[in-house]
Amino acid sequence: MKAVAFLIVASILLSIATSSNAEVYYVNNRVGADRNDGLVETTLSNISGPVKSISQALKLASFADTIIVANTSVPYYDNLSFQGEKHSGDPVRPFRLIGNGATITGAMVVPEGAWRETGRDVWQVTPFRKGFFQLVRDGKALPEVRLQPGEKWVAIPDLEVDQWCSWRGSIYYRVERYVEPATQRLSIARRSCGITVFAAHDIVISDLTIQHFRLDGVNVHDLATNIQLEKLTVHENGRAGLAIGGSSSARVSGSDIERNRDYSVLIQEAAAIALDDCILDAEPTVNQK
Repeated sequence: MKAVAFLIVASILLSIATSSNAEVYYVNNRVGADRNDGLVETTLSNISGPVKSISQALKLASFADTIIVANTSVPYYDNLSFQGEKHSGDPVRPFRLIGNGATITGAMVVPEGAWRETGRDVWQVTPFRKGFFQLVRDGKALPEVRLQPGEKWVAIPDLEVDQWCSWRGSIYYRVERYVEPATQRLSIARRSCGITVFAAHDIVISDLTIQHFRLDGVNVHDLATNIQLEKLTVHENGRAGLAIGGSSSARVSGSDIERNRDYSVLIQEAAAIALDDCILDAEPTVNQK
């Protein structure tokens, strides 16, 4: 009995000691710099201040730390990877990412010289990566004409102004007469996933907008447990808003997951997910073969 009591006390003391070593890292994409230490919210010197990118904060952070993101009204062009014990916590002291309503985006402006006119006011651009596309203007996904089940195209379909389609590895977009797409600052979803979690545990990610990624807004890939996703807005991603697979488990609360290209929530293999007070525009898709 004494040995059990000792183990409990030792565990509590270890928890307190570890908690006292936890750091808070600050991110600000307006005034931050990735050469900074990230340990203070405002810049104090040429090395002491917030970092510029969330991914840099993830490089600096470790077990049970917290990352606080400033909402500067400027989207963060970033993709975030949580992996292993470095980005894990425990049930009492989870690893935290607090977004404060900031937006992360995977969309990159199409270079002016990338567009090629193909006739009928239709222009073509060929993304480097194939498979899932998204065309964005002024922060909104443009309407897509998609190949329907059982349908075959021998050429691109008729498009209305501002509509686009994908065919044979390229995007085709129709504009108004005498307008060139380069003048519209169009973007394509270039980065694959907004947030990826792999082989990590006890993470809380809250208050972020995640949009315009080529594949998934959030991908809880495998071997991830006790993942808490709170107050997320996940819109207009190329495959799923949220995908979870392998043996992972997650709880999603107070989140808005809508207008993603193929799936709202995609559940694969032996994964499990709990949805609490969430807005979805389609039922979760279960593919546990």
